[in-house]
Amino acid sequence: MSNANGDFVIPCQQKQALMKVSFVGYKTICKLVPIARIGNVKMQANSYLLKGVTVEAARVVEKVDRQIIFPTKEQVKTASNGYDLLDNLSLPTIIVNRAERKVLSLKGGDVQIRINDVKASMQDVLALQPDEVTKVEFINVPGLKYGDSNLDAVINYQVRRRYAGYVGGVSTMQGTKAGFNNSDGYFKYNVKKSEFSINYSFSYRSVEERSYESLGTYHLPTGETLHRNYLGYDSPFLYTTNNVQLGYNLSEPDKYTLNVRLNFYNHNSPVRGMNQLYQESGKANQYLQNNRKMLEQIPSLDIYYSLNMPHDQNLALNLVGTYIGTDYQYRMREYTFNKSPDESVKNAPLTDYSYDATGRKRSLIGEGTYSKNWKQMALSVGGQYNISHTDNIYVGSSNADTELKYSNLYLFTQLQGQQKWFSYQVGVGATRSSIHQGENGYSKWLFRPQVTLQAKASDRLSFKWSSKITSDIPSLSDLSELRQYSNSFEARDGNSGLKPFTGYNNTLSASWNIPLMSVYLEGNWTYYDKPIATSILPEKREDGSYLFVSKPENQKSHDYKHLLLTPEVHLIKDHLDLNLMCEYQNVKTKGLDYSHEFNYFSYGAEIRYMTGNWNIGYGAYKVEKSFWGEKTNGGEPTSNLAVTYSYKNWQFGVLGLFVFYPHGCVYKDELFNKYVQQKNKVRLADQGNMLVFTASFNFSHGRRYHTGSRKLNNSDRDNGIR
Repeated sequence: MSNANGDFVIPCQQKQALMKVSFVGYKTICKLVPIARIGNVKMQANSYLLKGVTVEAARVVEKVDRQIIFPTKEQVKTASNGYDLLDNLSLPTIIVNRAERKVLSLKGGDVQIRINDVKASMQDVLALQPDEVTKVEFINVPGLKYGDSNLDAVINYQVRRRYAGYVGGVSTMQGTKAGFNNSDGYFKYNVKKSEFSINYSFSYRSVEERSYESLGTYHLPTGETLHRNYLGYDSPFLYTTNNVQLGYNLSEPDKYTLNVRLNFYNHNSPVRGMNQLYQESGKANQYLQNNRKMLEQIPSLDIYYSLNMPHDQNLALNLVGTYIGTDYQYRMREYTFNKSPDESVKNAPLTDYSYDATGRKRSLIGEGTYSKNWKQMALSVGGQYNISHTDNIYVGSSNADTELKYSNLYLFTQLQGQQKWFSYQVGVGATRSSIHQGENGYSKWLFRPQVTLQAKASDRLSFKWSSKITSDIPSLSDLSELRQYSNSFEARDGNSGLKPFTGYNNTLSASWNIPLMSVYLEGNWTYYDKPIATSILPEKREDGSYLFVSKPENQKSHDYKHLLLTPEVHLIKDHLDLNLMCEYQNVKTKGLDYSHEFNYFSYGAEIRYMTGNWNIGYGAYKVEKSFWGEKTNGGEPTSNLAVTYSYKNWQFGVLGLFVFYPHGCVYKDELFNKYVQQKNKVRLADQGNMLVFTASFNFSHGRRYHTGSRKLNNSDRDNGIR
């Protein structure tokens, strides 16, 4: 046996000996040699390929800004696309909504999905084959290079492409009660270094039993108190979406990648009713007829280029041009109630607050990043410039032409490294935002430093602390100087005087992993200075009555604290998992004329069993609530059952949505203003206990092909209309 340098001695008294030398990956040598002069032994690499190697390693690896998860064989086998696989992984703080094809954070922020470091579309995730995924990076402390201060997490699939001449697939979901359908298809074909691709997705929703109820108390400056109730009638709701993506990729692995994508997104919502019966003591009942229509069309062109340079350097460039065309119709009429809604609308309306809006937006986003890797350190430097022009024209009860010019420059530098048990990530970003509507607007620099430190107490236990300063800018719709009436009693104004605001975020977390259990504990404190929230004030009209006007304004502060615990127990290794969640929130808000404190405790659980070709899971969560300004917003209840069976390239399944909710899904919110207190409820009755049948088929043929990955991707879908 040789030492580390390959030196060896043959303990033999003979002048010659038969020597046999072997080493993994090289051809075995067997020859007669003189003991005195063996010299250097040269070995030839073996040309055979290993048929398969299985490496048993830790399922979860902790890094300074992320967890790296290696999917098990069962998790891969029982998934048909990227969403299924992500759901099987049961990441802490993450909920996967398979029916709506959304990934949500229990902490309320955004979740960004990437494939090989590139921001991925819904179609990309649906076209992802689980057996292509080598690992999943759960980045729970997103760095400055991601650019979005509202991100709670980034989920990055690391994929080895298996494009064998061509690869494709189709899938569909069909509901049994409400109108519900999701259908998708994709196809990719390669020739030499090129790949051509097409993706298409379609969604359809139709709800008949949808109602909106509002119970309100209004305090007038005169001291009088009014009680106004808006009782909801079942009103129809319908929309369709079509999304087409054409792609071309030219790539030489480890050298360069050119990627061009042409996207077209169409959203058509011809019916979005919200009809109500209005009741007030001492007044005749009224019928409120409300319907909205919207058609949105968004073509975009995305060009990306990446160049790998010597000494582990990379340069990536991305340019995205987008056009957003929006046609919006708002119909709001009040009638004297006469026996029924159909009879009421036969008379002339008492008031008509209807209007039409036409929006046109053009935007251009350019981004570039440079990265350099050393053995224990990595540097990233980059910048992004975003410029857009929005022109929204309102005609009807509201007449206005809101022309907004927006530009945003973002620069960042970030350093990440590791020294034995200690890891760090430090960086600083700077943003210059400029928004103008006519002579009104602002231009302002905002700085965004961020630091993350991780200490490993052992291979199983690690602690992490992250601190960052964030910046948020007003939305385009809030900046529009436009008054819109909800009814004859309430209206909403825009505010071109809004300013960006700053947030200070600190998070301390601990992660403990053993073979049969993992525990994640997180505490967070976030403070926003001068956040944008709604103010409500009574405005006296010429006839002596009052109109309650909502208006976005920069308030004083928003103080948020939360504690989150998510244990995961592997009851039967690789087969049966139980996930638990409990969270406590404390929120204190201070406005120009208000102060509130909210406390909320939520909990939930998921259990999943995977065996052979079967995957069975059930999850139930208490309704999540968020608190902002003077309002609480409740999400939808979660009680979903999923059963799927995989056979070769096919998968069949059934989803049970809102199980044990026979009366449907209910969204609730409350308002605690000193002039207006409201309890609002939106009910979707025909979605309760709904079954959705699913089917998918994937196919491939031909040779293998590796596509270089992207590191940048940008998009724009903010039309600015309200």
